[in-house]
Amino acid sequence: MVLLATLGWSLGGLFTRMLTIDIGTAVVLRSLAGGLLMLLYVLMRYRQSALRELVTLGKVGWVVVLLSSIAQAATTAGLFLTSVAHVAVIYATCPFVAAIIAWIWLHERISRTTAIAIVASLVGIMLVVAGSSGPSSLLGDAVAFVMTASFAVIIVLSKAHPGLKIVEISTVGAFLTSLLFLPFFSTTDLDVRNAVVVSIYGFVAIVFAFLMFIRGARHLPAATSGLIITLEIVLSPFWVWLFFDERIDRLTFIGGAIVAAAVAGHLILMSTRPRPIPR
Repeated sequence: MVLLATLGWSLGGLFTRMLTIDIGTAVVLRSLAGGLLMLLYVLMRYRQSALRELVTLGKVGWVVVLLSSIAQAATTAGLFLTSVAHVAVIYATCPFVAAIIAWIWLHERISRTTAIAIVASLVGIMLVVAGSSGPSSLLGDAVAFVMTASFAVIIVLSKAHPGLKIVEISTVGAFLTSLLFLPFFSTTDLDVRNAVVVSIYGFVAIVFAFLMFIRGARHLPAATSGLIITLEIVLSPFWVWLFFDERIDRLTFIGGAIVAAAVAGHLILMSTRPRPIPR
């Protein structure tokens, strides 16, 4: 399930390259399609109490809804503005960004292994950004950082508040994203083909991959799930290279390799570390 989720998320760049609509329209339709399909899942799960589950999210839950909306919009916008490889590499640093936020906010200790991985990933990101071609690509990198930071804060909040209703939050967040970006919606280049592609994109990213991950990850050690997700760094650029011949510059390749090695190495070392015996 986690592998299927990773495959689904890795197709995001491919879907955006297939679209000929503008960013605002893509964000609205992707989120609306994902939100409607996720709502169907919530209705099937809770039936008559579905509406109550969607509105009783708590104060922290509504904060996460806003962060989820920012992340969903930034995901699509980043893929439009910069290369798929840049977005994939920047997003791969999410666990390390979350570790830094948890250190500042929750005073969680950062281990030496994690600190080394953070420094290595920062070097990789600097190389990736150095490989940006033009203002548009730099803006896309910045949007990808916003996406990564939003997800990182969600990770920290989920850890501090384990009772958060993630499925319901993602559903409401998808609708909020569509509503916020509705003023940027345009029908100028919208046709049946674009509508179908962006709807499938919404289903695969927001519904299928998300549900596969949360169901599969609960049966695996966190390090194992993390290692599988690391494949997205390779798969996302691969699909757009295969179908659209979107090539990776040398600095991005080197930086991406460093980040991938930092993430994979960190997860492997953490998974082999002996756990304390409970008393």
